[in-house]
Amino acid sequence: MRDALNRSDASAQGTRALTRQELLLAGAGGAALLGAGNLLAPRLAQAAPVKTGGTLRVGIGGGGPTDSFDAALINGPSATTRGQVFYETLVWLDGTFQLHNWLCDQCVPNKAGNVWTVRLKQGLEFHNGKTVTADDVLFSIARLLDPKSGATAAAQLGAIDMKKSKKLDDRTVKFVLKRPTSFFDEILSDIVYIIPVGYNPKKPVSTGPWKFVSFKPGQQTELVPFANYWGHKPAVDKLVLVELPDDSARVNALLSGQVDAINQVPFAQVPVLKSNGNLQTIVSQTAAWNPITMRVDTAPFNDVRVRQAIRLSMDRKQAVQTALFGQGVPASDYYGRYDPSAGTSLQRKQDIDQAKSLLKAAGKQNLKVELVTSPISAGIVEACQVLAENAKEAGIEISLRKVDVSTYFGGYGKWPFAVDYWVGLPYLVTASLNDGPGANVVNTTHFNDPEFNKLFNEAAKTIDSAKRKPIIQKMQKIQFDRGGNLIWSYQNTIDAYSKKVTGFTKVDETGWGLGRCQLNRLSFV
Repeated sequence: MRDALNRSDASAQGTRALTRQELLLAGAGGAALLGAGNLLAPRLAQAAPVKTGGTLRVGIGGGGPTDSFDAALINGPSATTRGQVFYETLVWLDGTFQLHNWLCDQCVPNKAGNVWTVRLKQGLEFHNGKTVTADDVLFSIARLLDPKSGATAAAQLGAIDMKKSKKLDDRTVKFVLKRPTSFFDEILSDIVYIIPVGYNPKKPVSTGPWKFVSFKPGQQTELVPFANYWGHKPAVDKLVLVELPDDSARVNALLSGQVDAINQVPFAQVPVLKSNGNLQTIVSQTAAWNPITMRVDTAPFNDVRVRQAIRLSMDRKQAVQTALFGQGVPASDYYGRYDPSAGTSLQRKQDIDQAKSLLKAAGKQNLKVELVTSPISAGIVEACQVLAENAKEAGIEISLRKVDVSTYFGGYGKWPFAVDYWVGLPYLVTASLNDGPGANVVNTTHFNDPEFNKLFNEAAKTIDSAKRKPIIQKMQKIQFDRGGNLIWSYQNTIDAYSKKVTGFTKVDETGWGLGRCQLNRLSFV
């Protein structure tokens, strides 16, 4: 589960909430793309002055007493939100799946894709006053790769050869990789946070717009603006992130004015919030996907005909309407929505007759299986109920075993038939974690397909994104034909703000929410 590592009628490709042109023209939405460079400078210069001061309070989902502020231990929805608010990466993936050099002004591969040169922007400063150098970059990566750190990002960085990687000068690092990795910049954009040599997780510092004041796990985090921040400086005096894992409590806190914004708005509450004249609800169509997972190495799911029969039995439109209250679009058993280097038109539709035919050919008529489900994300349990009802028509009896979240994670990756939730990441990053070669951390389907692996390695050697696209489409076809994920939907992400707040991003296709957590752009009107 990607959110477990990071921790949250259109076609399967869907339509964007706003076009890229509209986003660039939108004051607040376009502002989120500061990393795009001078293109946005005229628009930002014309913006009306913002009101300064005040305490911004944001209610966030998830959270518990075991949460950590350590940059290496970003695990769970609230920790991910805090991480994106406080820490920064060398490269940033914005809400429209565009990559921007962020802390670096150069991130380029050699022709083979096995050496990447990264050069820091000049004059970057940590909260403790230390200038950011190449030594800090190497320290940050080495700390994530240290098995003792327990880092959740380590699985993504396995291609780095730290013995051969080195500092070229104070601002430049040469990363030598054990194998070609055309998407190394995409990996660097995903929770690979830059921290200083000598970093103390109990007194955390970063390059970000907010300085640490206090952190009470499961309760709240207090931050104040960093005066020497290199980018867009916060306009408010203080930011308070309030942990509100209960959906009703989070909504009520916004309705009562106890907080100024919330993430993870429960779908059933959207009409209530939209009807409130004091609130602004931001709905983003995203690439976040909900799989029902089948272990391809375990009977009966080791027979592709059984996997396809179960996939064909599900009415995905019904699942989106009932489980997600219409807040999403049907998906077709492969991921990659919105990734510019991916995208195919294959669509899976319910076909009970074909499902029955496949089961008969497999000798699995009157199949009985148990599906382990858990409320790890909105609508997943309800979607499993839809599948169970649909499958009866094909002669499949699916008994649901609902477990609490703790029990679910205790057996994560072991259940033969279970559920999962992933935010929208670039396709090859997802494949490297989910079902590609070496994806042994969160490969809950245990998918290990030689042809798929060969194509993945080919894509990893292909620097030109236009040439990578047909390779990725072949990979998606394999997922469609014989993968272990029943990917039934791409679900929306919904944030809500008081109308006293301005500067929020109106598009976030990744599924992270709260405008990819650039809360330094929020202020009061």
